[in-house]
This record gives sequence, C-alpha cells and structure tokens, in this order.
Amino acid sequence: MSNLLKPVPMTKIAVLGLKKFQSDIISILDEMRVVQIEPLSQNANSVLITEREITSHSEISDQLLRIKGLLSVIPPTTITGKSKFHSSEELFRKIDTANIDHKISLLEKQKESLLTSIKECEDNIRLMKEFSFFPEDLQILHLSSARSYFARIDSDRYSEFQKAIESHKNEIIVYTNQTSDEKISSKGIGLKKGKKGIRKNHMILVVLPSFSSNKLATIVNSNGVTLETIPKLEGKPSEIIKNQQKIHGDLNKKLNEINEELSEISRTHYTFLKGAEEYLEIENKKLDVIGGLGVTKDTFALEGWIPKSRIRELKNAFDKHSEGTVIYELDSHKENPPTLFANPKRFKIFEPFIRFYSLPSGLEFDPTLLFGFFFPIFYGMMIGDVGYGLVILFVSLWVIRRVEGGKKDFTIMPKFLRNFAKTILKPVQMVKLAKVIIPGCIITIILGFCFNLYFGFHVNQYLFSFLNDTFGFNLPEDGQLFDPIGTYGLRKLLLISGYIGLGMVSFGLILGILNGLREKAKKHVISKLGWLLFGWGIAMMGLALIGHKDINPTSSIEGMAYFGLLFGGIGLMFYGEGARAMMELPSIISHILSYTRIIGILLASIILADVIDHIFIRTIDNPLPQAVLGIMILFIGHIFNIIIGVFEPGIQGARLIYVEFFSKFYHGNGKPFLPFGSKRRFTYDTHDVKTNTS
Repeated sequence: MSNLLKPVPMTKIAVLGLKKFQSDIISILDEMRVVQIEPLSQNANSVLITEREITSHSEISDQLLRIKGLLSVIPPTTITGKSKFHSSEELFRKIDTANIDHKISLLEKQKESLLTSIKECEDNIRLMKEFSFFPEDLQILHLSSARSYFARIDSDRYSEFQKAIESHKNEIIVYTNQTSDEKISSKGIGLKKGKKGIRKNHMILVVLPSFSSNKLATIVNSNGVTLETIPKLEGKPSEIIKNQQKIHGDLNKKLNEINEELSEISRTHYTFLKGAEEYLEIENKKLDVIGGLGVTKDTFALEGWIPKSRIRELKNAFDKHSEGTVIYELDSHKENPPTLFANPKRFKIFEPFIRFYSLPSGLEFDPTLLFGFFFPIFYGMMIGDVGYGLVILFVSLWVIRRVEGGKKDFTIMPKFLRNFAKTILKPVQMVKLAKVIIPGCIITIILGFCFNLYFGFHVNQYLFSFLNDTFGFNLPEDGQLFDPIGTYGLRKLLLISGYIGLGMVSFGLILGILNGLREKAKKHVISKLGWLLFGWGIAMMGLALIGHKDINPTSSIEGMAYFGLLFGGIGLMFYGEGARAMMELPSIISHILSYTRIIGILLASIILADVIDHIFIRTIDNPLPQAVLGIMILFIGHIFNIIIGVFEPGIQGARLIYVEFFSKFYHGNGKPFLPFGSKRRFTYDTHDVKTNTS
C-alpha cells in the first residue's frame, strides 16, 4: 500500500565523461528527458571550472533570430513532415542555399509601404465622406497665409463654441453644415467607440496668422473640439472619394499579388523553416547547459536527479553513443528529491487537485490515489438522485467530446450558462472537471436508485411491481430500498457519515504515524498515536451514550476502556506536542463530525427537489397560466439544483479531504520533477534513443 502511495523513487547522479563527447551526452539527455540537471555541488565546484562561452552559441542565436524573422513575414501553411539535421553547419548551409532572405525582405518592405498607402487612402475616404458638405475644391483650403482644419464638436456644445469665437470673427472663419447635424449610431463616422447616439457638428476652420496657436488651443480644449489636418488633395470631396476608391482598389490588387508571392514561398519553405526554428531552439538550450558544466582540460561533469528505474536505460544510451562516460549514484538521503507522480492512468485526472493543494515532497506519501477513491464517493453521496446524476454525466461526456474533438464554442448551451461557465473555467479545465465528476455521477445514480429519487420523483415502485409480478421477486412495493429522509433512514445516514469521519481521520493519523516512523520522529509518532486513541475514545463513548449504555468506569469495563483511551490519548499527545495539544483537543471531534455535512448537503438537495416537484404537481391541474408557471418552476428549479449539484458537492468533498484528512499526515511543499529536454514536433532526434517519456 505504501509503495502505491509514493511518488517515483528518485536518486541523484553524477555524470563524468570525456569532453569530446559532451555534446552527444547533452543531446542524449535532451532526447530522453529523464534527468533534472542541478548545479554542481560544492565539492565538485572546488576541482572543476565553468565552461567558457562557446563560439557557436552566438552564431546559433543569430541564425535563430533570422529564422524567426522570416517566419514572422510569411503566412503559416500546412506542415508536410519532419526535418532531419545532423549538425548546425548543415542547417546553416541549407538556409543559405534556400536564398530567400532578400526576396522576403523586399516583399515585406513593399507590403508595409502598400499597407501604409492603403491606410492613408482609407483615412482620406473617411474624411471626405464626413466633410462632403464642403462644396468647393479642397485646394482653396491649402493657404500659405492661414491654417485650415477639419473639426468636430458635440452639437450640444456648438453654441458655446460660437460664443467663444464671437469676438474673433476676423481671425477665425468657420464653415459648417448645421442642417446635417443628425443623430447617428455608434458605427457612424466621427464617433468615438461606445458613445452611441451622440450628435456631431462637422466644421472647417480657417485660422488666420493673427490668431495665435495658444488661443486656438485654449478654445479647442475647453469646448471639446477635435481637429484634423486637411489632406493635400485636389478636387471636390465627391471627386476625391471616387479617385481614392480607385487608388484603394489598385493598392489592394498589388497587396494580394505580394501576399500570393509570400504564400508561394511559404508552401515551399515553411516546413523547413519550422524545423530549423525548432532545431536551433533546442541547440540553444543545449549550449546553455554546456555553458554551465564543470570541466577540466579533457573531461566534463554534471549532476542531476533521475528516476531510479531509468539509470540502466541512460547508461545503455551513453555506452552506445560515447566512450568512457560513467554514472555515479550520489549520497542524497539528506536532500529532498523532486516529485514525479506514479499514479495509474485512470487516476492521473486527480493529480491537478493535489497540485492545487500542494505537491508532495519526493519522500512522503502521494495522496492522489486516496483523493481519487474518496472524492467520487463523497460527491455521489451528496447528490443521490438518478436524474441529476444522468444529466451531469451526459453534460460531462458532451463537454469532453466537444473540447477534445476540437470544438470549443459550446453554442448548443444556453447563452447565460455558456457565459457563466466561461467566466470560471477555460475549456481545458472544463474537460478535467468533467472527467473527475464522471465517477461521482455513477455513484450518484446507484445511490439515487437505492433512494428511489428521479429528479425528486419516485419511480421504482412501477419497476419493482413489474419485476415482482413477472419474475416473482419480493421487492418493496413502495420502491424504496432506503429512505434517506425518513427517521430511521436519516439516523442511519448520520451514523454512516460519522463512521466515515472516524475512519478517514483514523486513516489519516495512521499515515501520519507511518510518516513519522520513516522520518524517525519519535515524538511525532507518539503524538499521532495519542490523537488516534483520543478520537476512538470520544467516538466509542458517544456511541455508548446513544445506545444508553453504562460508561461509568467504576461499574463498567467498557467505561474503563473508554476513559482509558481518552486519558491515555491525552497523555501521549501531551508528551509529543506539549501544552499546545490541549488547546487542539476539540479539533479532532470537529473533524470527525464535519463529515456529517455529506448528509446535510444530500438532504438540502432532496428537499429542494421535493419542493419543486410539489409545486409542479399542485399547479398542473389548474388553469393553463398556472400550469405553465408550474412547468417553468419545474425546469428552472431543477436546473438550478443541478448547477448547485455540480459545484457544492465538489467543493465540500474536496474540503473534507484537504482539511479533515490531509492535515493528519500530509506536508506537501514538494518541487516538481522538471527533466531537461525538448518535445520535438517538426524535427527528428539526432540520436536513436528510444525512451518512455511518461
């Protein structure tokens, strides 16, 4: 059991080899991705020096920037296969042979120039449409002795602007078409985004030299006037619009031709360039590692963590591709190794919940299996309805199929539900949550069948009646295998939840004791044992009181045992933790009783469903408006209860495990295992190294 609950065993190694093979060794480590490289220890640093900067490092960085620049210009296209490069020099030769830099650079400059011209053309068309009320040739506004502007102002501020320039009639001339001052939508020309329904006055201002720029700026700013330079164009606005539209079409035609040329280059070279980019990025990472190695004149050394089970595989790869490279296992019992989960495939979906709480250290228990076992049980117990379980199950399966099938829009969902879901979870997170919920849904359906609950309705009696009549079964005629809200059933459920609480807390304390034994923490073990005895003493005494048994230690052997457990546990806790343990005595009771919230949430869901169904049944035989209202309450009420059923049991189930269970044995604060290496998408490995990357 303890082996199943532990991360992958790690060991720290030192790799020593000849310097001429260091590039091959680093390549093997990159491709196998089994070693987390660490800084050299002090002992190694005292006899080794750091590798000097490698001359090829800067060349690879320059070529990588070159490739990225080319890829930023050409449009992406389909990758037709993987590339194979035996050396950086081979790659550099292929890049030079392709001889596409100059052509791409020239096309990029032409494209940028065209885009600038197109933008200028579009601005001119916009301005001319906006100020088309001006009846004359724009050339008359290009004055050497005055300044001319297109201007805009909110209509409700136009009268104030007129008053402001009243005393400057001889210095500033205003031409406006006030009759065109209509209310326009947010898509109208001259409106700021989001200001819907604002009316604008459009003006042409001619400012004479005698009117200073400071005065103009003061009037413009105080009245909210926006100014725009009149473009150097000739002709009336209507003529300019036609001319600019023709120019705009010609420019777009040239732009399409350039884009087609870039697309043709992309179809020919995109696969190669993506492979070259990936290869150079990987080589750059390798050189970063090589630059941090400890070296002598002829040898190199590195240290790192590796799963123990992978040492033989790594050694075989070194022997195949180098000579004289050796691996030494270092004494690392005083160090905390990185953590690599070793859970069965079906339990990996629960690992994010453990990471969210805290990653286990490399030497302690990994509680993922425990979380994956208990969480669905708690989740299912808190819902306990076949209908709710089926709906949540089908929605979960639909989300998984939708996202993993590449469709992430969820347009089939009602808009308010879609928006609500997107505000709290990303599509990938929705998939993880759905996969975690599915086992709980199955338990929900099983318990719902036992409770005879189908969206709060009772259906089993019809099925049981058929089975009894047809096959001679002796099933309950009322269809109820277990009544969760009857007096007997409720007492049983509360008792079961109490037993679950006692079992979970006890199990957590036992794991804590095992942790203490592993760490050789004597007082910690004694303290946990005291908590265990005290918890059982309280539980046994409580059960005896419920059963009206005698717990007087002077007249009952059972009473003596109960008090013995209590005071023995307190004594052990005091020895292990001192006076602090006395202050925490109530917590063990509260943690056990906290598991009764499972039944509380179950009852809340059942009662809410029952109320919704009761209202529906009472209104269905009434006049049509009331019947429609009852149907609406039925659907909306159950949807609301289902939404609560997705989140509340999940939150409370995780809380019971995090707080009441993990706190008894789990420390966390582990560091993840981050092996050196790269996942290749567009290139092949340099060496023939077969490895399991899981």
